[in-house]
Amino acid sequence: MRWTQTSRAVPRHLMLGLAALLWSGCGGLAEVPGDADAESPLPEQRASLVSTDRCAPAPAAQASSGETVYYRYSTNKTWNAAKADCEAMGGRLAVPRSSSDNELLRSINGGQLVHLGFRQNSGQSQPGAGWVTVEGDTPNYTNWSSGEPNDGDGYESSTQNCGRMWDSGAWDDISCTSSGSHYACEFGAQPVTCGGGSTCSLSTDSTYRCSCPAGQRYDVENNSCFGGPLSIEVNSLNVDQAASGNVFVNFPLKARVGIKGTGNTNSLVVSLGLMQKPSGPNPTQAELESLKSCLVGGTRITLPGDGSQQFVDIEGLVPPECLEGEPQRAANFFVLLDGADEYTTEEDKWLVYNEKEAQTPVGQACKTRDPATGVERTGCVINVNVRPPPGTDIALLEASPDSSVVVLDPNGQATDVTPGGTEAPRPLFVAGINVAAFGRDFNEANASSLPGVVDFAYDIIAQPDVGNVGWKRLNANPEALHAPIGNLRPGEELQLDARLHPTPEFRTLTSPGGPWAASMDYQVRACAMVPFPEHGDPMFAGPNGLANNCKVFTVRLVRGNYSSSSASSYDVTKTYSNAWGSSSTIQLALSGGSTNTFNLSGASTDNEATASIKGFFGSFDVAQAWGDASATVSPAQASMDTGFKVFGVSLLSYSKTAGTVTYSYDKSYSKQKCLTYSYGVVVASINISGCFTASAGFDMGITASATSINAQVRPYVQASLSVSGTLNLTLYKATLSASITILSFNTNDSDGVSAGLSFVINSTNPLKLTIAYDTDAVFRISTLDGSIDLTIEQLEANWCKKKVWGIKVYYVCWSWDTLAEYNLFSYDGYSFSSTLLDRSGSAITLQ
Repeated sequence: MRWTQTSRAVPRHLMLGLAALLWSGCGGLAEVPGDADAESPLPEQRASLVSTDRCAPAPAAQASSGETVYYRYSTNKTWNAAKADCEAMGGRLAVPRSSSDNELLRSINGGQLVHLGFRQNSGQSQPGAGWVTVEGDTPNYTNWSSGEPNDGDGYESSTQNCGRMWDSGAWDDISCTSSGSHYACEFGAQPVTCGGGSTCSLSTDSTYRCSCPAGQRYDVENNSCFGGPLSIEVNSLNVDQAASGNVFVNFPLKARVGIKGTGNTNSLVVSLGLMQKPSGPNPTQAELESLKSCLVGGTRITLPGDGSQQFVDIEGLVPPECLEGEPQRAANFFVLLDGADEYTTEEDKWLVYNEKEAQTPVGQACKTRDPATGVERTGCVINVNVRPPPGTDIALLEASPDSSVVVLDPNGQATDVTPGGTEAPRPLFVAGINVAAFGRDFNEANASSLPGVVDFAYDIIAQPDVGNVGWKRLNANPEALHAPIGNLRPGEELQLDARLHPTPEFRTLTSPGGPWAASMDYQVRACAMVPFPEHGDPMFAGPNGLANNCKVFTVRLVRGNYSSSSASSYDVTKTYSNAWGSSSTIQLALSGGSTNTFNLSGASTDNEATASIKGFFGSFDVAQAWGDASATVSPAQASMDTGFKVFGVSLLSYSKTAGTVTYSYDKSYSKQKCLTYSYGVVVASINISGCFTASAGFDMGITASATSINAQVRPYVQASLSVSGTLNLTLYKATLSASITILSFNTNDSDGVSAGLSFVINSTNPLKLTIAYDTDAVFRISTLDGSIDLTIEQLEANWCKKKVWGIKVYYVCWSWDTLAEYNLFSYDGYSFSSTLLDRSGSAITLQ
């Protein structure tokens, strides 16, 4: 990578210290992956937790059904070579599971002989015995041509032990060493098509991956090649907190940097820091090299080389290093650019803005708005005073509903709840909030212990407020899903979900005759209730620290209906969502539900569940499962669509439409993904290793006909995460370790969702249906049990002794002494079981 704009008046200690820090966090580590599959779920597009550069070359023909994709390749290979090539792409030799699958494969065989994923086990007595799939499973569907398999002469001679498809779609057995056939690969998801200058080729690890020309790298997220010469211009810098002329240690800071690039697209780490202000406009080089500095925050971006204007938003906490015990420090902001695609020289990646640098071509290219007047001026010199923290401040950073339309259901249980059964109370909606605590140093003793327990309150008001009623409190979390907060790491954003229920007073206000009976639009106010004095940044928290404790959002309210019958339709629906933990350390979110609908066209049931993880390691879906079915009156037919994914990998995908459909599935998988990163230089080395272990399964049965549906869907998951990372700095070592049970979900046979729907056509003119139904949905969760710890050790010299030929010899030996231990995250775990639906009804007539 070539940088054409430079700034050289940079303190040497700043360059050396931050270079190591930034490089360790911006993708400069060499990856050494390790992978162990207890059982390989198939078909699948094998996707690593950190890499999805796996690809498949362009096929001669392709077709898909649901999420299953078939590629036919026109190269003639032996059966074994074809099998290996499909697996190198992340798929398998195609295994038709039904006549519709077989017909789909026939439609793309191009009139050619095509290898399939079937083989015969050795030691068989008959040519037709012992045939299995490439995974060793007994096939539940075959389409052998008449007289096949026959080993050529009708006797078992172990000469034709592999399967292929004729141009007619019928199957034949052939020799596994025969190379006169095309082959078809099967994938559980659409394979990656390499773009942005990359090509799909066989890599050194015998897998197909997207690769780029020399000097460039493949970026997974953008499906493009990055790297190569790039000229960069930083043309603007604005910092929100600079308006008051003060920034406070251990408080947040937000900035926006404007950048243009000319040349090749590249990945950059753009960082913002504070540097001690020089004594005057013409400081000496010696003074510049002695200036103190600190790094506030940074982010990784993709900068296109087309000259377009790009803006980078940077957020961070002002660290204690920006003050280092001084009563205050005059400072300027600086911007740091670091190429994430390859190494760059220190002289080529710094842009510093102080009085001297403002006069350079780099400084003159940058403009800023004066924080006090708002007038734009040349030279991005922003003068501030760094000051000590004024005290602890609680800030509600964000609040939003799970839906902009909320439903007020009638009071009490629905009339069609199964006698003796109960359902979990239905909230108006679920509100998500982000909260943080500022003002304390992360490394202080008991830094995470708040002076008091913080709770949250939610109020609602109609718009307009008919009758001047004012704000009214909602009932938050009556299920006691989240306790008040007594511990919060400084600067850490904690995400919480609140299930908000109507109070009796709110029901009275919105009932017929009440002042809000006709109101549809409402405002909701979420507030952190803080029992101790707050001392925030006056610019944002106000003089008493309370101005940033609340957030307001808007919703539209509709009235629900539990009626057991209606003129033309009926709906039984229940959804669930919740989250635990913090996305800056680890957070789990769970959502799911069941929707069952009846109308004059027929009936349908949609059932789904999703579990996802966010954290310092990234974000991904642990499991997704769905089972949908419908029955229509005209034409009289049934259809279904069902599937199951673990970690984004499709383990099951099935869909069909017919007069009658029956399908059942019960299988479990286990998987372990272990990754190791290492990076080392003379004075420092980094080693990071971790394992994600999970077992997951899907228990499902669906039967659908033109007049009835019966469905049961139960995904179940057990998942855990362990991570260990070590930074070695000659005499010091820092180790990050984590062991967390992420999720235990739906482990009982009775969990999950089920629905039984049936109807009778009483008349066709006018159309009249009589329906009956029985629906249940149970979610059982155990999650987030574990901790994340940081240990800092120092290498100490000691005298050790050993015997050599009976003589005691003393020598210098080294051992690690623990200097400090920090708990970054801990949770005792959470268990919850909820009956979302427990409904039944009969003799309900629609017309």
